[in-house]
Amino acid sequence: MNLKQILIITGLIILIIGGFYYTMSPYQNCIRDIDKRIEEVRNKLATETDVTKRDKLELENKDLISQRESECSERSDW
Repeated sequence: MNLKQILIITGLIILIIGGFYYTMSPYQNCIRDIDKRIEEVRNKLATETDVTKRDKLELENKDLISQRESECSERSDW
């Protein structure tokens, strides 16, 4: 095997390991889950006209954003 083949094989292995980590990482899973919930809340905010419900949704949105920043890093232990 020449150097080019070795580099290609090594690169593929690195990509496979990186892809596996990205899909299986508890941190990434947490981020994805919270991002879905944030998107749902923002969609509700875009259509809600009741002021009290909007206030609750805005509070929930802020809570989810802070949760994304703090809890995901705490739950990322394998």
